[in-house]
Amino acid sequence: MSRRANKPLPVELFRKVEGPEILKKLGEARQTLCQSRIPYGTPDKLVANDIISRIDDMAEMITGDRTHFHIKMHS
Repeated sequence: MSRRANKPLPVELFRKVEGPEILKKLGEARQTLCQSRIPYGTPDKLVANDIISRIDDMAEMITGDRTHFHIKMHS
């Protein structure tokens, strides 16, 4: 096995090759969490909100836009 096979993808190549599939899965997970009926103020809701925030962080890393999954208003 060559050493090259173990090398991580450069960030730009990662964004282009892996990014779309990752964004699709993250979007599904974020939507499920946002639509969940977890009661506000509970530890479970705090964890769900933290995960949503981390999904937004990942979207920003991939697309450069933290609001990638947010609903956009028509202008």
